[in-house]
Amino acid sequence: MKIIICGFGSAGYAAAMSVKRNSPKDEIIIIDPKEKDLMHPCGLPYALEKIVSPENLLQDIGLQKSGIIKLNGKAVKILPDSKVVVYHCSEIENKESYDAIIIATGNRAVIPPVKGVEELLNKSVFTLTGVSDLTKIIESTAGKKNFTVIGGGAIGIETAYALKQLDKEVTLVEMKEQLLPGVLDPDMSAGYEDYLSSAGISIHKGSSAVEFISFKENIRIICSDKEINTDIVIIAAGFSPDTSMAENSGISFDKSGIITDSYLCTSAISVFAAGDCISGWSTIDGKRVSSRLATSAYKQGTIAGLNALGGKNEYRGTASTFVTRTGSYEIAGTGFNTVTAAERGFEPLAGRITSKIRPDYYPDNSDITVKIIFDKNSGTILGAQCAGKEGSASRINVISMAVEFGITIDELWRTELAYCPSVSEVYDPLLRAADIGLRRMRR
Repeated sequence: MKIIICGFGSAGYAAAMSVKRNSPKDEIIIIDPKEKDLMHPCGLPYALEKIVSPENLLQDIGLQKSGIIKLNGKAVKILPDSKVVVYHCSEIENKESYDAIIIATGNRAVIPPVKGVEELLNKSVFTLTGVSDLTKIIESTAGKKNFTVIGGGAIGIETAYALKQLDKEVTLVEMKEQLLPGVLDPDMSAGYEDYLSSAGISIHKGSSAVEFISFKENIRIICSDKEINTDIVIIAAGFSPDTSMAENSGISFDKSGIITDSYLCTSAISVFAAGDCISGWSTIDGKRVSSRLATSAYKQGTIAGLNALGGKNEYRGTASTFVTRTGSYEIAGTGFNTVTAAERGFEPLAGRITSKIRPDYYPDNSDITVKIIFDKNSGTILGAQCAGKEGSASRINVISMAVEFGITIDELWRTELAYCPSVSEVYDPLLRAADIGLRRMRR
């Protein structure tokens, strides 16, 4: 069997490994334009901060030695009736036949429709999507002091913090009234915003960029509520699915991504899709959700690889489990926040607590805030958010499991968690938040 994978990020890699492990004699071909096999985009802000080296974000994994063929090119079109994929290499059109094909083309950075952005892009206005972007930004930092980041999502926040660690004056602009909108509730975002402000980052919420004006050697940003003078702008306004292959191939798609069934098969026979390019759905209610996460992409790629071999493995959706760490602040979330839960037809309640992670007598202690969101009528856990110096990710992973399997707030409260004074309280903050939620539910 001959399986072609178009794109080699988290989904493409997982698909290739899935096929290789389960049917090692089958032919696997990767079509991808990168010079190196892999690029790790989540590490870009940390490379900007000089925690890791930019070169380490690019990786060759020895595809040829493992018997996988890599074609350096960009797949542009599938001819499903003849089972042929068209790809471009050095502007030359090539074709390759397949038995099954997996589209894993990922995403594209969103460039907001700001007047003047096209003239300044890659000069004094940048995105941060790859090592080449990173190199341009690093080069631009020399002799420049004022930086503005557009977008208060994870990449924007991590980039702003990285620049601050380079002793830059940093302004973070977010069009919503809070950072990490859609992920956190406002009360959980507020603590994070206080931390970032205390680190010296100037945050402007409820403000959108309208125009970039080149002014001497600087840029004047005309926002909806004010003007900002800056040296460099970095746009981190999110990503949109790369649906170009579907568009060119007559495969169903919409603005949220390529449409697949639960087996990750597209509208074309023997054509599968996985990762940021697809229109994903929530494991909670099965409705569409935008979740561009490497973890979701990896799981989808694994399933698409198995099903390309003839399997019938279902993808049940994403819990959108997320974590970011800036400095000494770790914040995580999973499932729906309160607003999304209400919009989806649930009646959300929450149990929330701020407490010490370890017993009062133990040194080097710190606070953690845990908020668990659940449906008032059924008790089903819908999501959670955690924030603090440590322990947020480990606790949110427990809730992610609860969300995935429809566990109720009562069932979570009954769960025993590991205890050691150097690690946690006997009555863990996670269970205390569940207890508060249960009492609210029973009123």
